[in-house]
Amino acid sequence: MKKLLILLAVLLLALPACALADEVDVEWKNGSKKVDSALLTDGDDSTMLKIASAKSQELTCDLTGGDYARMVYVRTNSMPEKVQLQFLNSSKKWETAAEAVNPGPECVLISPKNLTGRLRLLITYAAGKPTQLLELRLFSDTELPEGLHNWEALSTADVLVTLDTLEGFDPSILYDWAETGRSIAVASLSVPAENPVALTDALWDAGLRVAPVFGGYKAPASTKAATVLKNWGEKKVEKTVASWLRQYQPMMLVNGGEVMALVLEDASANAVDPSYEQESATAYGLWSVPTVLTMADDVINAIQDMGERDASLVRAACLAPFADAAHGDLSAIEYPDNRDEDGYLTDGEFLYEDAENGLWVYLSPTVQVEIVQYDMTNPIQRYFVADVKFKPEEEMFKQHVYLNATFKGQQIWPQTLAQTSKMVIAVNGDYYPYRVEKKNTVGNILRNYEVLYNMDMKKNPAFPNLDTMALHDDGTMSVYGVKEITADELAAMGDVHDALSFGPYLARDGRLRIYDGKNATNQEPRCAIGMVEAGHYIIVNCEGRVPKGPKGMSINQIGLLLYGHGCNEAFMLDGGSTSVLIFMGEKLNRTGKDTSIGSPRNQHELFGVGTSDLVHTDWVNGKPKK
Repeated sequence: MKKLLILLAVLLLALPACALADEVDVEWKNGSKKVDSALLTDGDDSTMLKIASAKSQELTCDLTGGDYARMVYVRTNSMPEKVQLQFLNSSKKWETAAEAVNPGPECVLISPKNLTGRLRLLITYAAGKPTQLLELRLFSDTELPEGLHNWEALSTADVLVTLDTLEGFDPSILYDWAETGRSIAVASLSVPAENPVALTDALWDAGLRVAPVFGGYKAPASTKAATVLKNWGEKKVEKTVASWLRQYQPMMLVNGGEVMALVLEDASANAVDPSYEQESATAYGLWSVPTVLTMADDVINAIQDMGERDASLVRAACLAPFADAAHGDLSAIEYPDNRDEDGYLTDGEFLYEDAENGLWVYLSPTVQVEIVQYDMTNPIQRYFVADVKFKPEEEMFKQHVYLNATFKGQQIWPQTLAQTSKMVIAVNGDYYPYRVEKKNTVGNILRNYEVLYNMDMKKNPAFPNLDTMALHDDGTMSVYGVKEITADELAAMGDVHDALSFGPYLARDGRLRIYDGKNATNQEPRCAIGMVEAGHYIIVNCEGRVPKGPKGMSINQIGLLLYGHGCNEAFMLDGGSTSVLIFMGEKLNRTGKDTSIGSPRNQHELFGVGTSDLVHTDWVNGKPKK
């Protein structure tokens, strides 16, 4: 028995790596030619499949006998532009299950579902390239065997190391950096001319687990950085670097490239400019790196002293275009002495209204509202920023309907609605009845926990784009893109009391969204809301369509203001004649076609928080007589 166990152990040790339980044994073909699969599963880079130069390469295989696949590992000594794992669908057409863009010399592709039948690996290049395929291994689950490099996709990085080229760079310097536990990523402007897999292996051995990024430029043909930059194209390189900063949002950048040093200042400035390269701004938002060092600096200590992720520089840059706006000073107000450490009153109420200086304040034991009016002269703009805080355990930012309505859904002047409900602060919502009346796509409408309408997943709304904002019982708000969720799914959460559809959403999970739709640059009266944290909202309302006065703001301008004021989630409500900001029953923003305070669109609901007997009553019985 003992001899049998020893023999069994020896046989198990002798099994090749490809005999792992989750590895799928298949026969690959390159065109009509069969491939020696042993070359691609032996873990030996000296054995490879060499394929003649072409802009794309295809390898196919057939899964039979109940076999299925979920993951493919690809290792090649070339630099593909894209690698795709595809399957032949029921219509006999190739459908992509997973793909990697600019993955470097090796990547792992994971399908969201089991793949059967015929599969295809499609490798494409920016230009015709010969392929040296070192490893190609197929697995039935998503756990990569030990010994294979499972690079993490680069999303955000604590430290981004920027280089002109990996060739000649010693990655061992990165080992101590990686040991700090911070995510370290490397971005190289140029593509290695030879043996790129050896360079990425060295990065792996240095402790990096985030996939390196390559800019796609040819290896430098000169030792002079200015000459290389001229050959590559200065504007093109600036665009690449600015896109990296936006996409990976590093807290620290360590530069080791001479070409990079020439463009870094301009690229950094462009990375926080919403009008620069709309494609990457829309895809990733804006970013400003808090710390920029060189390889000669004391990087390891700087990494060890690094704090938590901080977007304060980006937020400050977002407010920079509005720095010249004239406004009143809240600190000049004599606030009551009985405020607790969070700013709430211990008892009673405090009301301050100064329309002449554009300042309004309300305080109570559960609600705080501070509103400041801002005026700009170039261009002419007037906007209001309301800083709203409330205690979620006692107050709720929610829908208020017209209490004196004689029939369901009756629409009335928003001042009358706000005053009959005694609302401290009120704003308009999504004005969904208009879409119902016009038989347009309505979106996700949930009021007082009741689902009124679900997003029609089969229809593509033209305008508005019908993103969704959900208001939760704990004082938070969440935002969703169009068709990401339904009102039924929101209701199933159990804590969503109201859901509105309009949009677009302007920030999500702490990231600013730059919008590039056809209506993005239009200047209009607008109203938007954002959340700093639970029970802390910022509301921005801007005037517009005023002859010889403010035209309004663009969607992105409102987004910059909300993000600049600390919002991590932000959402655009209905604008135009619907847009209102009402404090203590009085509308603050000018509406209508003339420069006097005109009548906004009648509405059946408003959203806000706080009630008080101090609310004005001049509109309770309708529009006051002049």
